Amino acid sequence: MPARRSREIKSLKPDLQIAFYERLKTIRGLYLDEALQHAIEVIDMRTLDEELLSVVGAEHLKKIAKYRLRGEVFFSVPCLLRARPSLLGYYRLLYGLSQKEFYNKGPYGRFKRLEDAGTIPAAIEPEVSALCESLVETGKRLIDGISELSISIAHDLQLLTLGPQLRGGRNTKLGQDASRDLFELLERLVGRYAREITSRSIRLENESGRTVLIEFSSDPDVRITEQLASSVRPLVSIEIKGGADGSNIHNRLGEAEKSHLKAKSRGFFEFRTITRVPADESVARRASPTTTHFFHLDQIKSRSTKAHRAFRDVLGSVLGIRG
Repeated sequence: MPARRSREIKSLKPDLQIAFYERLKTIRGLYLDEALQHAIEVIDMRTLDEELLSVVGAEHLKKIAKYRLRGEVFFSVPCLLRARPSLLGYYRLLYGLSQKEFYNKGPYGRFKRLEDAGTIPAAIEPEVSALCESLVETGKRLIDGISELSISIAHDLQLLTLGPQLRGGRNTKLGQDASRDLFELLERLVGRYAREITSRSIRLENESGRTVLIEFSSDPDVRITEQLASSVRPLVSIEIKGGADGSNIHNRLGEAEKSHLKAKSRGFFEFRTITRVPADESVARRASPTTTHFFHLDQIKSRSTKAHRAFRDVLGSVLGIRG
């Protein structure tokens, strides 16, 4: 009998993991074990030991010492943060705290520059000791709650927190890229009607001499309004979902629906949702029934496609301009 021919299986691209790897190389020197080692190289070890004993206390330092580890692996003290402020990110990741959870709640928001810029603003310099005391209490709870300690465990705990952060940063970058692509497309389609263009808006004068403003903001991502003599008339709400993960498209369409409903309550009467992954029309309609037009970003960017012509036509009809 002839051998059965195996069906070809299309290979997948590890683009996201490659991007994560490149980002991780940078993060190692800022927030992970390499950053801690660099700080220790410039610190007086007597000062470090004195601060660890004073702030952490002998009981928890002994717990760590049983595993042949130094205290700074799990605990932050002032001399460490003053030597390398970005180490705040090291301990935040170690304790399993996302940036949103850590900096947007409670008193920690004012310390964000330590992690982001690697500097301590003069206004909060006197608060570094109080910050370390708070972090040490969190570290103690971590030490008391796990049964084994090692450098590799500390590293693994950091990576568990870092993974979602990297993915969130990647999604933010994709969203920014999609917004830029749409802005460039709108700028091109508006063409000679444009009267003023900024980094976030396009003001144009249409065929009837009326002023129309296209603004990139949030909730909705893009709003198109007509500037009347006495008021502003809402026209179009546009939501951009630039993620490339097709498995999550239903959730993103649901987010677009929520934004469109808010826009509808403000008087907008046309609602467009632009994605970067294909979405079945019936599925999209169920997820966002308020959307009047769905478009695929890469398709409307290409002048030769039917989708581009459709987008151009509906845009021109609302703006009052010729294609």
